[in-house]
Amino acid sequence: MAQYQTEQKRVLLAYMKAHSEESFTIEELCERLKQETALTAAPGKSTVYRIMPKLVEEGLVKRFVKGNGRKFLYQMVCGEHCDRHLHMKCSVCGKLYHMEDAESEALFWQVMRKHHFQLDEGRTVLFGQCGGCSGQEME
Repeated sequence: MAQYQTEQKRVLLAYMKAHSEESFTIEELCERLKQETALTAAPGKSTVYRIMPKLVEEGLVKRFVKGNGRKFLYQMVCGEHCDRHLHMKCSVCGKLYHMEDAESEALFWQVMRKHHFQLDEGRTVLFGQCGGCSGQEME
């Protein structure tokens, strides 16, 4: 089945790409879209709720649990082959880092050899603090 891209999906993707350093709840995203785009182009909340799972499934957007609650945060992934490497997300500033493919692969193999457990590269995210937030710059 051929897929087409609606104007609302295009606006949503463009906004998320322009703000790829940030993560949003659907409510926050809708409010920002309303404030920063033409009202006729801003997708409604129900449209965003309908589109977002598809973007997550396609690997364009990552979904994270917000704190210990039942809300989710969504963040654009702007790297090539993001389904082939791990991501690291800072719990303080929210920045998403892409681990190099070779490092990811080494970690995948280590987990597989030692624990006989296969990681899902596209959905696995490591949480912690980045060098800027912890006071230790990363190499």
